[in-house]
Amino acid sequence: MKKATIVDLRGSWGSGIATLVVKEGKKLKEIPADNGPLVRALAAMFPGVIAPGHMVNVDAIRGKKIVYEMDERGLMLGSIGPG
Repeated sequence: MKKATIVDLRGSWGSGIATLVVKEGKKLKEIPADNGPLVRALAAMFPGVIAPGHMVNVDAIRGKKIVYEMDERGLMLGSIGPG
């Protein structure tokens, strides 16, 4: 598992793909993920993530520490948890 701090979350509801921007040490990294499962996982870990109108409150996750793994092919977020 890798440890990181959330910097941003980018994506569009209609695309189905989100990009979680994290900081590992001094490096920024962009992690592609399935939009729905990622937001639900973040909401389970941190309060206030899902805002009215099915919007994401990115301020609720900025600066939060997480641990994560990539999928078996190393292409998308495979698992995520509080760090």
